[in-house]
Amino acid sequence: MFTQRIDSADVCLLAKRVNWATGTVYDEYDDNISSSNQSYSGASNLADANFFVVTDEFKVYKCISNNNNGQSTVKPTSTGTSVFELADNYNWKFMFQISASDQNKFLDADFIPVRKLTGNPTHDVTGEIDSVTITAGGTGYTSAPTVVIQGDGDGLAAGTATISGGAVTGVTITASGSGYSFAFISFNGGGGSGAVGSVNLGDADSLPALQSAVEGASVNGTLDRVIVTTSGQDYAANDVQVTVTGDGTGAEASAYVNAATGAITKIRVTNPGSGYSYADIAIVNTSAPGTGAVARAIVSPQGGHGSNAPRELFANNLGVTVSFSDNDNRDLILGNDFRQIALIKNIKTPAGVTYTTNTATACHIINVASVGSYAVDDIITTDDGGSFTVIQIDSTNKNIYLTSTIPLMTTNSVLTNTTQNISSLSINSITNPEVDNATGEVIYLDNRSP
Repeated sequence: MFTQRIDSADVCLLAKRVNWATGTVYDEYDDNISSSNQSYSGASNLADANFFVVTDEFKVYKCISNNNNGQSTVKPTSTGTSVFELADNYNWKFMFQISASDQNKFLDADFIPVRKLTGNPTHDVTGEIDSVTITAGGTGYTSAPTVVIQGDGDGLAAGTATISGGAVTGVTITASGSGYSFAFISFNGGGGSGAVGSVNLGDADSLPALQSAVEGASVNGTLDRVIVTTSGQDYAANDVQVTVTGDGTGAEASAYVNAATGAITKIRVTNPGSGYSYADIAIVNTSAPGTGAVARAIVSPQGGHGSNAPRELFANNLGVTVSFSDNDNRDLILGNDFRQIALIKNIKTPAGVTYTTNTATACHIINVASVGSYAVDDIITTDDGGSFTVIQIDSTNKNIYLTSTIPLMTTNSVLTNTTQNISSLSINSITNPEVDNATGEVIYLDNRSP
């Protein structure tokens, strides 16, 4: 019946929502969670573990260390690019802050929106036009001038100006566009001159910059932690050498020994190194007879913590939000009892060209002398062999919207309303469909009950 375009800003990957609350034990990041090495919460794989949180400030953090399964009592707030430790001995890594726009569109009780802002390809949207600041209102405007936004984005950003006392007083952004790293605004027409404005990018200018900094500062293959799995015995303090071997470089660690038992109680990473996809830990007592200690290394994900939030947080769900609104072209038939909603990729025009305009009709629209011979759901046939169903009646403009079973009709066609048994109906003019609803790739289909 009709289509509405989904912009890239209307789509976002989603990860599960885990709220930070004081007194809670969160899972720590571990690259080797399994059925035999479950997380604190009982997860058998990292995707199911509660190793990241969102705070009430909509900041998202990954838990790097949880103080030996201790309670988290200090809310993380830092937005720096390094792992940081709080007074409760939890180590956190700031990932990103959810923008106001994404909060409104995608955030709910079960999911958080997750984007990647840098790299190629990003498979995501960056650089939206958020607002316009008027720096000079100009003079002599008798009507609102046309707003022109130009930059390096997708060219879809648009806005409308408001005037008062002959000056431009503001701009309302009607389409945010995407992909802008810079943009300029100009005002055409309206009878005046001299209006000047500046474009503001993003929902909150600092948020994309914060996440981009995290992604840019990420270090691939660092040694996060070393876990002692067997403590051993007879080790001497200041006489234990910890050696890290693997395919990276620079990682170093030191051991802590219980002086009474000679057991290795903890191994602390003193240099995380980089470039590791695996690492082995060797513990050697250089002179004392220490034996039996075993430890394993935990290595950061590919690209490093914060390099690819959707992948690291297992954002395997896709959120789409679109409103059937802004129907300037009268394409959207909102009052009809439609039963099926689909997402269609690369739908075409009848000429075979990919359709990119915001809305479109898939109906034949006929203009008639009188709408009294038509009712919604009537079956209309033509003497050309065509068959159609009445979808909507525009009494003001005397237009009848038809969907086709057999799309054979011309302005010379003679119509029959088979439902009401009315024949010899004529047509003033025909507007053909803007899209061919038998084209494109259906990637989602929702059949709804009456």
